[in-house]
Amino acid sequence: MIRVLIVDDEPVIRREIESLLITEPEFIVIGKCGSVIEAQTLILATNPDLIFLDITLTDGSAFDLLNSLREISFQVIFITSFNQFAIKAIKCGALDYLLKPIDEPEFRISLEKVKSRTFTTDQLETGLKVAGSYLNNTEPVSQGRIVLRSQHYLDVVSWNDIMYCQSQDGYTHFHLVDTKKVVVSKPIKEYDVLLPAQLFLRPHQSYLVNVNFVDRFHKDGCLILKDGKEIPVSTRKKDHVVSYLVGESLKIPWKGRA
Repeated sequence: MIRVLIVDDEPVIRREIESLLITEPEFIVIGKCGSVIEAQTLILATNPDLIFLDITLTDGSAFDLLNSLREISFQVIFITSFNQFAIKAIKCGALDYLLKPIDEPEFRISLEKVKSRTFTTDQLETGLKVAGSYLNNTEPVSQGRIVLRSQHYLDVVSWNDIMYCQSQDGYTHFHLVDTKKVVVSKPIKEYDVLLPAQLFLRPHQSYLVNVNFVDRFHKDGCLILKDGKEIPVSTRKKDHVVSYLVGESLKIPWKGRA
């Protein structure tokens, strides 16, 4: 039995989640509340396996709550209104979230993930730390990280260790320093948004490149990395790539590049 705590400052959302869980025999609601203070008490008293956690509570944020705990021994599904910055932070930590109003099919998918997940407490805590740093804007570009969820692992990767990303058949292949590779089942356009524009360039629909690893740009239309790898540059991206490399596109940090 998976013991569930619902933490949201909107009573209607708490009731909705509880109602949806009634038809899930493997889940049982053990408590509901709407504030950081109440949640701290309930977590200690009930030891939940899963928390549905609103990003913004009456007396603080989800990360205020999580940072106040000595140990994270439960899974988290964040609940948020459409807040792009919060969603970016959650995705950088490879964490699950639901948008308000709750979509029932998405809710059921999240529950299936909870039932099948085998990640350790340390891995989950790392994902939460990465997301919290991003959300609180405490992670400088030079030290930024992203959590990549592959089939069996959560890989915590420094932005500076990503040489380039390549899209293949709907998957994104992260090519890292020391020839390491991580494959994730998400499209490259998602990482085009998550990775910082100060460091990453989209020269082609199938590639994202860390500019620190670019050695040369060939006029015939390719970037040559320091290890000799050639990355194609599409015709329509050529002028953008040239202006980016000479610094004209680096004035707007964290801009979208879709």
